[in-house]
Amino acid sequence: INRRAPYIVWLTRVLNPISKHHHKMPFCFTANDIKGEDGEAWEQWLPAHAIWVPLNTGLDERLGGLMLVKSTPWADPEIKLISKLAGSYANAWELINKRSRMKGIPWRVWFSSHQMRIKLAIVLLLFLVCWFPVQQSALAPSTVVARDPTPVRAPLDGTLNAFHVTPNQMVKKGDLLFTLDAAVLNNKLEVENRTFDLIQQEYRQVLKQAVTDPESRIQKAVLENRLKKQFAEANGVRILLDRVQVLATRDGTAIFEDVHHWLGKPVPLGERILEVADPNAAELEIRLPVSDILVIETDAQVTLYPNMDPLTTWSGSVTRIAYEAQEMEGVLSYLIKARFQADVPPPRIGLRGTAKIQGRRTTLFYYLFRHPLARMRQQLGL
Repeated sequence: INRRAPYIVWLTRVLNPISKHHHKMPFCFTANDIKGEDGEAWEQWLPAHAIWVPLNTGLDERLGGLMLVKSTPWADPEIKLISKLAGSYANAWELINKRSRMKGIPWRVWFSSHQMRIKLAIVLLLFLVCWFPVQQSALAPSTVVARDPTPVRAPLDGTLNAFHVTPNQMVKKGDLLFTLDAAVLNNKLEVENRTFDLIQQEYRQVLKQAVTDPESRIQKAVLENRLKKQFAEANGVRILLDRVQVLATRDGTAIFEDVHHWLGKPVPLGERILEVADPNAAELEIRLPVSDILVIETDAQVTLYPNMDPLTTWSGSVTRIAYEAQEMEGVLSYLIKARFQADVPPPRIGLRGTAKIQGRRTTLFYYLFRHPLARMRQQLGL
């Protein structure tokens, strides 16, 4: 309320004398009971008939008053009803003032409500639960790969002509794996053989003439060197032809992509075509994204949940953690290797799934808010 407003100033001058002289019982009055300019201005602000109702406590302590106005005179039944209501209003006002003036710490008021007690108990319980110790963990995509596989590479530049094994087929040492196209080498060997035959015929003729002709003896030495060189070149082609057929150097499983992916594809010298690995020597390759990285120690526990059978799990332990993150499958991740338990047969090589890596023990609060806290520090630098 603006105490300087004209209506408030006028009403204060009117009520001050009335509240002082009539502080116990209701008092009815009109504009005629107001003297001076305040009475003349009554019609400008209020109806003709008014009643002043004091609001007193049970100990006759005045809290304030209530002024009601209307255009007709106040009847006795109305005055009695207003008096009773004024007593109720005064008691309520007194109770509110006592609560507001209550001495002591504020939480007494809070605990006076049953619902507030329940809410505070829930907050306290959540606070205590946040300090409950839990095990840190992270989930990451993983693949079962061979441990210490033997790579089989292209022995020379050429084109893959045929595969003699299928993916994941068991092979033994000495089994034929694949062959390269030998057409180019066969043509080259045929040319080298014809050249060798021509030089050999020429050498025989010179050898007959060298008996009587001294100059033929010099030509004979030159032809002998040409024969040795041509023989070496032809022998080199034969060695390459022997390499066209690639054999397995150990027992194991042939691991490679689809056969049709390789057939007819030109391959350079040294390109890896397939791997031969022991199916019982498998390990887990985990790609942990940088955003989910946590403190992982060697021998940390790992659990594999395969995609094809999520109810079956394999346990293992971490053996190696990459020093730097690399982009793998479009995500910047750390490469982690884990070894399965020795007393349990490992899963099939090539199996994919989700790996759960166990970290250090921490509080539930840190476990839940680790990522928000990290983002906040990155954004705010706190």
